[in-house]
Amino acid sequence: MISNISFASNIIMTNESTISFHNDSSFESESISTTSQIFNDDVMQAYIKEIAEAFNAVELPAKCNLPTQYIQPTTHPNKENDNFGKFTDDMPIFEVNVDNDVEKKNFMCLTFDSAYVNKYTYDILDILDKFNIKSTFFMTYDFMTKNSNQVMEIIKRGHEIGNHSTSHPDLNKLKDTRVIKEVMKAHNYIKDLVGVDMCLFRFPFGSYSPRTVSMLKNMGYYPIQWTFDSIDWKNIGKEFLIERFEENNDLLAGGSIILFHNGATYTPEALPDIIEMIYSKGLKCVRVSDLIYHHDFHIMKGIQIKGQFSLRNE
Repeated sequence: MISNISFASNIIMTNESTISFHNDSSFESESISTTSQIFNDDVMQAYIKEIAEAFNAVELPAKCNLPTQYIQPTTHPNKENDNFGKFTDDMPIFEVNVDNDVEKKNFMCLTFDSAYVNKYTYDILDILDKFNIKSTFFMTYDFMTKNSNQVMEIIKRGHEIGNHSTSHPDLNKLKDTRVIKEVMKAHNYIKDLVGVDMCLFRFPFGSYSPRTVSMLKNMGYYPIQWTFDSIDWKNIGKEFLIERFEENNDLLAGGSIILFHNGATYTPEALPDIIEMIYSKGLKCVRVSDLIYHHDFHIMKGIQIKGQFSLRNE
């Protein structure tokens, strides 16, 4: 389900501006271009100063917003041991394991990315109201500032806003200071508008790396991907969307996160049929914040699992 990714360097900073530096050969070219430079004290100090200034230029969320799992070590299995699989905290949440959770076992999420077209937001909201569904809208700063009335309406109807960056760039192609500004400019807009510290982030284009995931976590965010992409953005047609969900019916399950876009032409037309399909399986659509575990979890192959990882056989 989740494609392989190449590991990059991690710059980890807490709200106290403490930095831990992890080096490998794929460190971003816009800051320090080669590993040999990393050990140059002058270059390192200049880079640390640049990062510190970027953090100081924005208002970070309170440290209490950081999930405990992000700041406490977890036990990593031997990555060569296929019995345990590959384990990493440096991945977003693609889905949540709710098999043993009585409360959440039938929970799943419909999410809507909002970056460009604003035409269908109200149609989608009306459909969600009709089916008594609460959802999560991942919005860019550029979209929110042009459509603040939609932001307020989404919140008024009981849905939540997630951070989708400022201008929808591929964060992997940006230096660390620009990543911080892309995230925090959108964060501070919502903070100023409605007094809410967003804590859910979706990477533009779904493009991430361990470096950017670590940065997001240390800004107080849960990086959220998706279990299934409706690819509604291709605007092929209503029947195509419905058939795509019928063909991937097994992915409509407890813990799943489904990706839609509020600007896709045929999403409002197909959504009622898709929701009926979901309801026929006894599932309930909730906000991402209601599905995920906020504390005491680990992530294996992009699946969020409650509790800390243990090598012991239960």
